[in-house]
Amino acid sequence: MPIRMTGLTSGLDTESIVNALMSAQRTKKTKIENKKQKLEWKQEVWKSLNTKLYSFYKDSLSKMRFQSNYTTKKATSADNTKLTATATSSAAAGTYQVKIKSMAAAQYVTGAKVGGVKNSDGGLDAASAKTKLVDLCAADGSQSFTSGAKIKINGTKEVELEVSDSTTIDDLVSACKNAGLNATFDTKQQRIFLSSQKSGESNKFSIQVGDGSGGSVTGFTSQARQTLSNLKNTIGYSSLQEKHNDTDTTQVTTQSDIDDIINGLRSGGKISDTDKDTLKAASDTVASQKASSLYDAIVANQTLTDDENKAIEEADYTGMSDEEKAKAIADAKQAKKEEKATKLISDTYSDAAINGKDAAIAKLASEGTVSSDVDGNVDSSKLKALLGDSASTSKYGIESKKQRDKSIGDIVDTYNGLADAGQTSATYSNDTALKSLGLQSFDGNTEYTESGTDASTTAPGMVLTTAKSTEVVYNGATLTSDTTSVDVAGVTLNLLGTTQKAGTDGTSDDDYDTVNVTVSNDTSGVYDSIKEFITEYNSILSSMNTYYNAASASSYDVLTDDQKSAMSDDEVDKWNTKIKDSLLRRDSTLSSLISSVKTNLQGTVTASNGKRYSLANLGITTSAKNYNEGGLLHIKGDEDDTEFSDSTNTLKQMLEDDPDTVKEVLSGLVGNLYDDLTKKMGTSRLSSTLTFYNDKEMASQLSDYKTEISNWETKLSAMEERYYSQFTAMEKSLANLQSQQSSLSQYLS
Repeated sequence: MPIRMTGLTSGLDTESIVNALMSAQRTKKTKIENKKQKLEWKQEVWKSLNTKLYSFYKDSLSKMRFQSNYTTKKATSADNTKLTATATSSAAAGTYQVKIKSMAAAQYVTGAKVGGVKNSDGGLDAASAKTKLVDLCAADGSQSFTSGAKIKINGTKEVELEVSDSTTIDDLVSACKNAGLNATFDTKQQRIFLSSQKSGESNKFSIQVGDGSGGSVTGFTSQARQTLSNLKNTIGYSSLQEKHNDTDTTQVTTQSDIDDIINGLRSGGKISDTDKDTLKAASDTVASQKASSLYDAIVANQTLTDDENKAIEEADYTGMSDEEKAKAIADAKQAKKEEKATKLISDTYSDAAINGKDAAIAKLASEGTVSSDVDGNVDSSKLKALLGDSASTSKYGIESKKQRDKSIGDIVDTYNGLADAGQTSATYSNDTALKSLGLQSFDGNTEYTESGTDASTTAPGMVLTTAKSTEVVYNGATLTSDTTSVDVAGVTLNLLGTTQKAGTDGTSDDDYDTVNVTVSNDTSGVYDSIKEFITEYNSILSSMNTYYNAASASSYDVLTDDQKSAMSDDEVDKWNTKIKDSLLRRDSTLSSLISSVKTNLQGTVTASNGKRYSLANLGITTSAKNYNEGGLLHIKGDEDDTEFSDSTNTLKQMLEDDPDTVKEVLSGLVGNLYDDLTKKMGTSRLSSTLTFYNDKEMASQLSDYKTEISNWETKLSAMEERYYSQFTAMEKSLANLQSQQSSLSQYLS
């Protein structure tokens, strides 16, 4: 704010004069600010009311328009110690006989205590999660795992763990978890604990070693294993992905395709030419993935000139919204960067034929970005030309297709040579490999105790409890479930225990007691639902009536800062509340909503018997005493209704005698209101979807007010500056006149 030295010559209080002149002008701006403040408050009131109305529409109103919500049933069990029951509206009334033969249970496996790891003294130290399987000993000190053994875990999905010299107990536990099992190795107990995540026979699991007969692997040399490992690394196996579904063609070759080849080699087979082509295709897939990532990095590395940015930002975006324009500009800048990246790739490979993203990625994948000379040194000149001297060869380096195919061919030749020498034929010993883990191969069908089931048990001490499914006899029919609840014909049976009779072996249905489950109409539940709905309806209508019939506050203006400072906080709040409460007084939009709510629900519908009904026929009416309630509903005879508590409860009586008419009438009236409100909150020029008021119109008005206030601020600032300029000019003129008078006086004297 400039410092002004005013009134020095004239002696006038220029500051006060200008403020007085500006005060009247600022009043015009203040009126607009007051309008803006009231509109913002009105917007807040509507948002709050809209939230309540939409919640009523979405929940209670939506539910009560369906006839199924008026046929609530209840289920009662004759023995709550064995089962409890609930019923949906679709359940048929009647008594049902239930016998519970078995309860669902998960499968559990507890391994025997592991031996440990041999120490330098020949004794055994305790194992840890990081203990390698090949170092693990059984309780008798024997070592059973060798590299190459394959552990198959079949849970909710099948997982295979190939044992190498570095595979640990923790790796096995992780593989079990990946198969959908609960798994842990307890270092204190030195045991492995496994269980299915869900109960039921369909969730049983199994573990096997090797080719299915179990055992450790021999005959497959470390050189053969290393060669296959080199093959996987060369093609980039870890970067391959799986198809999302059978129709997904985004991956040319997947990990499963490579696994099919590798797994087929353990019987001494050789890699065929067809398999070699598949391996090369896998390498091409990984190269394409790397090329795509590299292309994205090159694009991200591009910068646009000021002229390029200006041309894009000043292009014609007529007819677009701000959001659409912003997206169009971002897309145009991205396209320009891709154009520059493609040209850079074209220049690097001296290939004018590269045109577009796909062609550029294909060139990167085919020609590569790095190569090795005879001494093994990596040449990354092309990569650095594309990304700069700091380019990472490990992340973006791509060998040419010619290099990749040659490397794969050399490894295949090496492996096939080992096959000819008999170094790739895997054989398995008997089921002893899992012994050092305190386990043995199992299929989940046989239970094991700590003493073992027979003489062939190799891991005495392992305990296996098989998974079981729930089995009940329901009105003579046998039903099964993987959980301890059974859903049947709209009834849910929550089982707590079997009903097997004492002293029986449970082999026949007669060995089980019967529990009766009775399903009946729950009229009290339906009545409570209707009462709850009417309570919510009254709450919404009451809120709207209060706003619409509010007292006028036309004499209340928005307080200025000076007025607020002269009042207490409580007085300010009361003043503002008076204004806010009156903002929807006689509002036309609110009037339309109130009319819709009252007219639809208090109208009539024709039932299937041909007669027309209203809520009054069901004993639901408006007040006969208080006409100022504005259409609130009462249930005659309801104990909580102070006006009609002494009346006959027609609604309860009709729910007992004629429930079909009740549900037809109520669902019809509620459905009419639901449909009408759906139309009212549709998108329009003035309002957004799911909105009952003109939110778009209000937002536009607020924007206009803000613009008008900004314009007034500019105008007032210019006006004030003009006043000061005029007074300054006057002061200068007076100063000159005074100077002239002084000079004339001197001459005359």
